[in-house]
Amino acid sequence: MRKKFFGMGAAAVVFIAIGSLAGLVNADNAMQAPAEEIVIEGKKPARFSHPLHLEMGMDCGVCHHDQEHQPLTAEAIAALGDPGKLSCVSCHNSEHPDKDLQKAKDIFHANCKTCHEEGYEGKNGPTKCTDCHIKTKKALEGC
Repeated sequence: MRKKFFGMGAAAVVFIAIGSLAGLVNADNAMQAPAEEIVIEGKKPARFSHPLHLEMGMDCGVCHHDQEHQPLTAEAIAALGDPGKLSCVSCHNSEHPDKDLQKAKDIFHANCKTCHEEGYEGKNGPTKCTDCHIKTKKALEGC
């Protein structure tokens, strides 16, 4: 069960990384984690900070994985060169055989929310929806 959540989480973070390609590729064409907080666009946009998670000592492989669900190292990710190769939606879509791994929302909530609640090396993350999701203003019809 735990492996399933980590597998889903890995896909989630991959999706997060792809959500903001700016700053992923350096001058040597090697990918690196975005230095700034990124926003994952969607129905309910959410914030994510690679630097904050890296400062906690999390390895890239906690979330990022290959097609065989093996953790990717920072070096393996940097060697990819093409941020598109990290796109989780290439596998995690309506064609994925596991319905629980088809939607980004489900993947993020399964991994991120679970990790925030259970903690990582004794550190828990925020668990309220508004801690990660950005409140958006909805325009009134006719305005």
